[in-house]
Amino acid sequence: MKKLFLGLVIMLFGVTINAQEYVEPVEKWKVSEVWGNNYHGWSFHQDVDVDFTVEGQDGRFTPTDEEIADAEYLVQKRIAYVNRDHYNQEGMCPIIDEHMRMYRRQYVGFTNDRGDHIIWLNGIWDESMSDEKLASDVILTRGGCGHFWHIKCNLATRKVYGLEVNEEGDVQIVPRAPKPQVRVSKSKPRDRKQKVRKTGIIHSPAEKKFN
Repeated sequence: MKKLFLGLVIMLFGVTINAQEYVEPVEKWKVSEVWGNNYHGWSFHQDVDVDFTVEGQDGRFTPTDEEIADAEYLVQKRIAYVNRDHYNQEGMCPIIDEHMRMYRRQYVGFTNDRGDHIIWLNGIWDESMSDEKLASDVILTRGGCGHFWHIKCNLATRKVYGLEVNEEGDVQIVPRAPKPQVRVSKSKPRDRKQKVRKTGIIHSPAEKKFN
């Protein structure tokens, strides 16, 4: 009986210590991985900085899994029509709507001045880019033709628009735009003597006298 009581005391003591050591995480996840019918990608939090905007932008939002599934449904349903000209998709460049399963996605949420939710979808087909890289930041590229594209989907109006496909050529990751540095004004030391500014005016001896 004593051993049982002693065991319960030790267990309760251990639980108390663990409760005291636990620290509630402060930082929020900035990206979440999403899976669905014919798609796999990463949704970026509204606080993640991006170097682009949408028409009439009024803010940002964090897409939910349901909103991403809705956007994917609309994009996959209408991509063949939107992509009917097959721009930058000839020869060795893949036709986007024929290879939708091959593209890993990145999603960024915007709101416009009417309050509509717009999801910007980035499609990337490049085996040299790891999942970790695609989950770390929004990737913009030059070159690569039909292997890289992005499109917008307005969930309120159900409109899929703004398809942009990379030009042909070697793939280059577009570097992040440098953030402007905050200019700090430094106060002058109080013991520093102020310089007399010369005006170039020559005064007569009479003018130099002050009554």
